[in-house]
Amino acid sequence: MSTEEVAAVLRSKRGARGLHIDAEKIRDLERGRRVRGWAWGSPETLGRVARMLAQVYRIPDRVVMDAWRRSRTEDPLPLLPVRRARQPSGKSLDAWSSLNDRQRTYLTCIFQQDQETEEEQRHARHLGAERRPANEWRRMTLALSASSDAVGYTRIQERLRDAGVHDPGAGSSVAALERRGLIFVYRDRVYVDGLGDLPRTRVEMTRPGRAVVRTALGVPREMGPPAPLLSLWLWKIVVRVAGAGTQGVDGSLAGRGPHYLAVGQSPDGRSPSRGFIVLRHPDGVTHGPYRWFLTDSGQRHIADHLDAYRSLYPGIGTEGVGESSG
Repeated sequence: MSTEEVAAVLRSKRGARGLHIDAEKIRDLERGRRVRGWAWGSPETLGRVARMLAQVYRIPDRVVMDAWRRSRTEDPLPLLPVRRARQPSGKSLDAWSSLNDRQRTYLTCIFQQDQETEEEQRHARHLGAERRPANEWRRMTLALSASSDAVGYTRIQERLRDAGVHDPGAGSSVAALERRGLIFVYRDRVYVDGLGDLPRTRVEMTRPGRAVVRTALGVPREMGPPAPLLSLWLWKIVVRVAGAGTQGVDGSLAGRGPHYLAVGQSPDGRSPSRGFIVLRHPDGVTHGPYRWFLTDSGQRHIADHLDAYRSLYPGIGTEGVGESSG
């Protein structure tokens, strides 16, 4: 897109009112020059512009924010507008109201197991495990057609028993949830040592099913930290590298963290990594093992957001991190 095209699209957005955006302002913004117009000095205004640019370029907010802080170090820190929380869906509330107590218990236990399994998959990916398709791990075993003395209880059945439901879990309640489009039900057979092929019932939450439970129980959708902050997992890595100072961290950083944090392309293949750490020799050393160090962008990110991280992740010790990153 030319700067004229970008300016034209931005002018059409409601958030651009009063900014008098033109191609010259876009060129000044991109080249690190002062942008004329007193309103552009406000952190709130800069945050509005950053959000609109991300929308125009169809990239995450954090990509614009990272580039902004690399190229416009003298600007105030842009404050991105807070996204409005979605209001509970009346349709979801109606669907929950149509269920009886037993059906609600089944749906809630299946949802809880779905969320636990999702967290397990996320943790495994962080440790470097191969990504599994969601249509595999979201299909969870509900019941095996055999005596519990022989096969025990599935994880969903354990949840149901804790909630006071002790039937096998593959009957009318599950069928009712499937009819309403809240879960998918799969029936197949699985081989169990000593017992042979056994009929198996598996279930999978649908998106409407998750929405119903979230709305009914007031469970917020996991949105992650606000842009441009890092997840807890990535922040731990940055703190570790920052704390190592001039010694750096050896190449043993586990999992995919460096792919998200180092200079280069992130694993999604669509957007750049954060560029906060780099693998290099220590200062004054020309050979031997490489070590991880903070980049200037990484140091600036810590300086910009250290207070926010301490509030968001109070359990992560950051004593001296700001000083060592200055």
